[in-house]
Amino acid sequence: MSAPADRVLVRGLRLWAHVGVLERERVTGQWFELDFSLGCNLSVAAAADALEHSLDYSLAIQDLQRQARMIRCLTLEHWSDQIFSLLEEIYGDVPIWLELRKCQAPVPGFCGIVAVQRSRRWPT
Repeated sequence: MSAPADRVLVRGLRLWAHVGVLERERVTGQWFELDFSLGCNLSVAAAADALEHSLDYSLAIQDLQRQARMIRCLTLEHWSDQIFSLLEEIYGDVPIWLELRKCQAPVPGFCGIVAVQRSRRWPT
């Protein structure tokens, strides 16, 4: 099975959250960045030029910002599960792919990006 031909994609959603293994990460908070895709058929929305036939990404952005302000956990893996749950509450059982990045991992001498990539119902 192949990935959905149509998708709504959000890239570079910056979120401030209290997530990390180190206590100071959970107390102080830090920036994260999220990309996500929602698989769907966009042909009706395209033909009708009607948002009600698409997936309104603004709902996800607002709810994810709210979730990020409230979450307290150790791992990106746990937070990504919470993101899946939130997106499923909004859009139902659509295929979802996400990448959640920690913008500044607290590893001495490391300036790269740490991330998890996960999917639900997204064919590989």
